[in-house]
Amino acid sequence: MYLLTKQFHPINFAFSQRREETKISDRDMDFHIAITSYPEDIYHIEIRNSNRWPRDYRITRVSMSEAGADSGSDSGSGQEKAATRIEVDSEAGFRWVEKAGTNKAGTNWEKPLLSANPGRWFGTSGSAWLFCFSHDPDMEYYGLGEKHTPFERSGRGYRFWNVDVWADHPMDQVVNGDYDPDYLSIPYLIIKKGNTYIGLLSDNLFPGMIAISPENQVAQQLKIEIDYPPTISIGAEGGVPSLYCIYGPSLDELTCKFQTLVGKTPLPPLWALGYHQSRWGYRSHEDLEALARSFAEHEFPADGLWLDIDYMENFKVFTFNKAHMPHPERTAAEIKEKGFRIVPILDPGVKREKGYPVYEDGKEKGLFCQNPAGYEFAGMVWPGFTVFPDFTLAETRKCWAGYAKAFFEKGFEGAWIDMNDPSTGPIDCTDMLFKGGKTEHAAFHNSYATLMAKATVQGFHAAHPDKRPFLLSRSGSTGAQRYAAHWTGDNFSTYGHLGRSIGKSINLALSGIPFNGPDIGGFGGDCIESLFIDWVKAGFLFPFFRNHTMRGSRPQEPWAYSENALKITRHFVRLRYHLLPYLYNLFMDQEETGAALLRPLFYDFEDSDEFPIGKIDDQFMVGPALLHAPFVDEKGRTREVTLPAGRWFRADTGQWISGGRKMKVSRKAESTPLFIREGYLIPFAPGKRTDNRVDLKRIGIFCCLSKSYGGECRYRYRADDGLSFDYRKGGRSELEIVAHVEKKRLKVKVSEMGKGFGRIELIPCTVDRFSEVVIERDGAEHILQPFEEGVRMTGNLMKWYRWTLPLP
Repeated sequence: MYLLTKQFHPINFAFSQRREETKISDRDMDFHIAITSYPEDIYHIEIRNSNRWPRDYRITRVSMSEAGADSGSDSGSGQEKAATRIEVDSEAGFRWVEKAGTNKAGTNWEKPLLSANPGRWFGTSGSAWLFCFSHDPDMEYYGLGEKHTPFERSGRGYRFWNVDVWADHPMDQVVNGDYDPDYLSIPYLIIKKGNTYIGLLSDNLFPGMIAISPENQVAQQLKIEIDYPPTISIGAEGGVPSLYCIYGPSLDELTCKFQTLVGKTPLPPLWALGYHQSRWGYRSHEDLEALARSFAEHEFPADGLWLDIDYMENFKVFTFNKAHMPHPERTAAEIKEKGFRIVPILDPGVKREKGYPVYEDGKEKGLFCQNPAGYEFAGMVWPGFTVFPDFTLAETRKCWAGYAKAFFEKGFEGAWIDMNDPSTGPIDCTDMLFKGGKTEHAAFHNSYATLMAKATVQGFHAAHPDKRPFLLSRSGSTGAQRYAAHWTGDNFSTYGHLGRSIGKSINLALSGIPFNGPDIGGFGGDCIESLFIDWVKAGFLFPFFRNHTMRGSRPQEPWAYSENALKITRHFVRLRYHLLPYLYNLFMDQEETGAALLRPLFYDFEDSDEFPIGKIDDQFMVGPALLHAPFVDEKGRTREVTLPAGRWFRADTGQWISGGRKMKVSRKAESTPLFIREGYLIPFAPGKRTDNRVDLKRIGIFCCLSKSYGGECRYRYRADDGLSFDYRKGGRSELEIVAHVEKKRLKVKVSEMGKGFGRIELIPCTVDRFSEVVIERDGAEHILQPFEEGVRMTGNLMKWYRWTLPLP
């Protein structure tokens, strides 16, 4: 049994004191050290000892192209062109420095990034290992994947061991406090020092830990003083010690490099970015028909209708309850005809039942995890006693993919995978062995969900080879984003969980999981009307946007509250659909470069002592152009907004505001503080959004420029069918749009960069009334005439000038 609340401490480790060439040694053991330098200041440190760590279990390990790499040495062609340098020796210990230039005396000047004292940087204790570095008081810490803890990570230790949160933590702590570990494990630490960023990734899936100068307390009652320097410790209970060191220097550059290292998120289908409706209890053809009818009646746009475990026959995976879903193919087809897609749940647990084909097939082929006694390991979840596919075996993944293929062929274009932590109920999961019963549970516990997702996506591709998959997973590990989006698990209907969700999702985005979001309204408990409204307003621009709640809670559909609540939430969901072209293009950017979608302020703006923007976890950027500062407390009538430098258009009031300052904003029932950055172009879907249809070839371009703007702004807009892989084969259209103000005239130049999806029509829109708007396209200039219309953006009615060609 792995303790969730205890940490390694360096005091119990033997540290290597000497280094000779490729060998480091402690008092009684030698280790082989390899430091590989890659282009763009990425380094890999790996330490080997065949007796201590006889096998490398990292089947989901990250990888880098070997082109330009210099392996096994601290210097060479890879580092000669680098901006930084890493060295490890007996005298200096560990040093990572930035080559900052030459001083007036002509000597090289280096800026320290990270260091460790001689004889204190790498230690072992049995099969456990630690890298230790010196903590600097100027450092701030972010990342670490999914953690239900404060946004900035200083002052505590963290475990990396996927859990079923409700089953493995005290419920009072889950509802009202912080907890760790969580559903997903990514041991990746971002260190911020001023405006320079570095990242440290433990490429190891064993139970791990990262401690950042934690407070020394006994029984959470007494803080004690000890003679031990503040330390950053990164380690694991087993497996090959493997550490990636990544230099930004900006957070954007760091995130793109890290995302490239571990894998970018493939472009999802457009419908996956819409609004989704779910509830534990939806189970039948009639439930789905009623939902589709209600969304249409209320003119409330939505894309996904979700099924939880009740659609199955006795909770058996890949089955359908004949009373609730007698004809799943017909149901899927009829619901799709109405404009929606069904997203059913799949769990890994297979009911141990004679005659059940999935069980009998896996048993005959020996595809289930074994226990130490040599039998099938059994857990206890929804179907009762369940066995678990051994996804570490290629044959198991192939078999699961076959069942998934048949499942998706019934007309489903997405699925969500749950209980894949793996959750085994009240039975200890550590008796679940892998690799045919030959490998300890710890080696693959954290990667179990990722391997399940990989197999499920393989089945989807077999069923729908021309369609992009949409898979949502509760658990995962480093690299999971290559196969699935992620929701932050079973949360609660409290303002505390709403407030925590922003920092939680931002850190996930910075840790390689950009397609993520919480359950809107909260899964557990009854969501009161004010909280539901505030959660929709806070999350309407999150990458993933699903309303989900548990069985037995009050109804949580938008029309289950008052008419006013329906009106407000519908407005924000419609606004999301207006902005889907912008969000979709951000996902295109992510697939191309790895840029984050949801961002902290310091991703796009510099921090300073005079105007600090670090640690802010109640406002965020959506791409580079939108800043959202929602109200996430229950009673506050005003809140402070930190507005970075530049000019901003405040969408909820229609005012231009100068940044570089803090300001007070008042709470209003029908609006939220949303700011648009001057100098940016925002593509949007024009017209009233009453359903989920979005024509990516007919868009508006909101030109966020005032008449006094002196610069030039550019935007690269792309459009495709939003569903297939044709965009990879030329089936995409692309425009380069350049706008600038010239003597109170707005000039917009549109250049065709690709026509694979057909011609894109656009309507330029402005807030300020310019003396003239000129659009240049196809080698000709057109002077447009203004058409004034009122548009509600985030609550208030404001003037919006849409510019169109004069009527003949």
